[in-house]
Amino acid sequence: MDFDILKRKELKAAVELVGRAFEDYEYFTNYFNDSEERRKVLRGVVYREFLTNFKKTHYLAAKMSGELAAVAQINAPDYKKPSDFQYLIHGWPLVYLGVNKRRLDDWLAMDAAAGRPCHEYQATATGIWYLSSITVDPSAQGIGLGKQFIDYIEDYIRKRGGRVLVLFTNSDKNTAFYIRCGFEAFDEREFTYNGKTMRSWSMKKILLPSDE
Repeated sequence: MDFDILKRKELKAAVELVGRAFEDYEYFTNYFNDSEERRKVLRGVVYREFLTNFKKTHYLAAKMSGELAAVAQINAPDYKKPSDFQYLIHGWPLVYLGVNKRRLDDWLAMDAAAGRPCHEYQATATGIWYLSSITVDPSAQGIGLGKQFIDYIEDYIRKRGGRVLVLFTNSDKNTAFYIRCGFEAFDEREFTYNGKTMRSWSMKKILLPSDE
């Protein structure tokens, strides 16, 4: 396995990877029951998000036999969210083509609310990095890649002065995985849409120096 910074030429492959991994995730299925609409939303949102942020934040990649197997976006403490204009010039309005605007707006509002505890925690001290997303291709899951990728991300952050890593997840399985990786929950909440309730856990990990 090889770990490195994601290259721009790998951007579309990364978007396809995320689409495959999250197609059946309740984070999306609760809002988009139709599989075709869900695929459009997934690929549209992820592509425009990655494209708009590509030079503003940190994108890391894991490869197996030279093929992209996992990707992550991590935001440093000084990260500034792109302006509405920056999203506009990177084609954000195209995300709405062929999808239900209200459902997409509801999902975006939920996504912002789910991430809020991490953003608020970041503001409490220096050196806190935010793992905005981490995705392992379904074909590479269950072989320890996720844990190795987390280790690489933590080391990447330490080398840049980071002391704490925060993230949120909406899955019991993922929460258990992060706990095994040394994270602890500092916030838990619920979101309900169309009668379906989804939980959200915000997690944090203190990053000890590599030699400790």
